[in-house]
Amino acid sequence: MNQELKFFLITDTHYYAYEKLGYSDDKDQKCMNESGAIIDAVFEKFLQEDEIDIILIAGDLTNNGEVDSHKGFIERLNRLKEAGKKVYVITATHDYGLREISDGESVGKDDGKVLRSDLRDLYLDFGFSSAIAEHKSLSYVAQLAPGFRLLALNDDGDGRSFCGYDQDQLDWILNQIKEAQDAGDFIFAMTHHPMLPPTPMYPLISERDMLGNYKEVAKILADAGLQIIFTGHTHIVNIGSMVTDKGNEIWDVNTGSLVGYPTPIRRVEINNSQMQITTERIEDFEWDRKGMGAQEYLAAHFDSYLGDLFDSMANDFERFTQLAVGFSLEREKAEKFKIPIKFTGKILQKLTLGHLSKLLFVSRKVDKSVKDILLKDLILEIVRNIFSGNEHYSPDTPMHQALILMIGRLSKLVPGLKKKGYPLDDLPDFVSSLIYDPTPDHEALIPLK
Repeated sequence: MNQELKFFLITDTHYYAYEKLGYSDDKDQKCMNESGAIIDAVFEKFLQEDEIDIILIAGDLTNNGEVDSHKGFIERLNRLKEAGKKVYVITATHDYGLREISDGESVGKDDGKVLRSDLRDLYLDFGFSSAIAEHKSLSYVAQLAPGFRLLALNDDGDGRSFCGYDQDQLDWILNQIKEAQDAGDFIFAMTHHPMLPPTPMYPLISERDMLGNYKEVAKILADAGLQIIFTGHTHIVNIGSMVTDKGNEIWDVNTGSLVGYPTPIRRVEINNSQMQITTERIEDFEWDRKGMGAQEYLAAHFDSYLGDLFDSMANDFERFTQLAVGFSLEREKAEKFKIPIKFTGKILQKLTLGHLSKLLFVSRKVDKSVKDILLKDLILEIVRNIFSGNEHYSPDTPMHQALILMIGRLSKLVPGLKKKGYPLDDLPDFVSSLIYDPTPDHEALIPLK
């Protein structure tokens, strides 16, 4: 592979036109009201980059498919286009209104939101008009440059309960991979929902938010020769891979929401038969940040949301179910665990690691440097670390050693925590995978065939 290709990739821009729709006081991981200011800062960064003129956006372009949000986002895309940038987007389930079936046809249910059938025309200039192949699913193939093709895959599925590919779309995907290979082109993909779990916890709390039939589809695409897929949806920064029984490897580059901490921007360069991925972020955007730096402000927003989640666990379960959706915990699943969730919420308000180590009779073995830390604060940090791709508590740290010691003790005292077929079979190993990921999530050098 002698050709070279450079591009930026972002996802989950969730633009919300608050100037026309009204200021939102809903709590969320992402910054809804600040979304326009963040996007403007990122797009200005793109405009200043002379070396890269290709930008990929992997779905959930708007907050919830509002007409005004689409208009505002497309205005911003047009600024890039007018400056000579080539933008390729896919849409996802946040980009259109809810659906109800009437006489066999999907119709709009919410006023002020676009129909799914409107999306192709709305984003015609951002991938569809230059496509060399299209599928009725709002998927297409773009020739990004000589020798390089993008497989832009919409995975809306039935629109809500199943997000993935039906057999017709999957057959089309496999055919496009083969056509690219026959032409001697390198082809990679972007889709919205993750094909590989970005964290071991994710399938446990919301397997429905994975790409439909993700385990089987990942094997099929890998064995067909697809090596790289860029995904979003989870708002988590992660790079992972799997190898099929036939020895074929596929990488899932999962990227967090652009309008939440830490505003991840993937810079990708392909040359000399390898793909170099680095991750950048912005350090400024036009907003009243109360004297804080951009990343400090975004982290504080994230922590405030998660802190509210913990407080509502203990004191307002209805509020908890509303907030937990932002972390892909479905209301039905939360209801099943209402009593332990409320009990855990009460404990988290005061329990320190020192107190917990005493309750588990391992206090003497826990380093004093971690004993005064509130369990609630630690969990908040761990979750933030997972979302930002910074799971840094390696086995040689006092925190890792203390947690694994206590979790090991807990798993022996409460054998019911284990459930055959789930990662909880080895609880210490599972927790270790949450607090430490030795594989870098912000950069990768991937060899290409």
